[in-house]
Amino acid sequence: MKYIPVAIITKPHGVRGALRIKPQTDFKAQRFFKGASLYLETKKTMLSLTVENHFEQTNVDVIKFKEFNDINAVEPFRNHTLYVSDDQRQTLEADAYYYDDLTNLSVYENQTFIGTVKRVETMPQGAVLRIERKGQKDALVPFMKVFVESVDLENARITIKEIEGLL
Repeated sequence: MKYIPVAIITKPHGVRGALRIKPQTDFKAQRFFKGASLYLETKKTMLSLTVENHFEQTNVDVIKFKEFNDINAVEPFRNHTLYVSDDQRQTLEADAYYYDDLTNLSVYENQTFIGTVKRVETMPQGAVLRIERKGQKDALVPFMKVFVESVDLENARITIKEIEGLL
């Protein structure tokens, strides 16, 4: 089974086993509803968890799982990733992409190779491509039509528009 990352656990929230998370999905309502199944990767296995509650509190997402009821049980999960199974993916509209589909794609500006998408980061302003460039700092490019000319999943290629100061 293939798993798709949907959130990163940042730290416990309170003493009853709730966790603060940083969502890595645009589908929070579909991923974190009461009764939803999520998976947590541990050293031994993928642990199946059931969402008991999810809410936002002052720009922080908090999730509580039925399987945990105290802070000591969830403390070891700091910086762990939460996943959904691949069969839980929904069909996307045209020009919409899952973040993991964009990871490792080659990025070009005109015909010049820029680098490879290291990951897609969620910022308050929207999604940003973190592009790993050989021998240089990573480049950050907003994943918006203003900056992204085309995405070709079949050829594993993203073409960005010319951005002054990127090269």
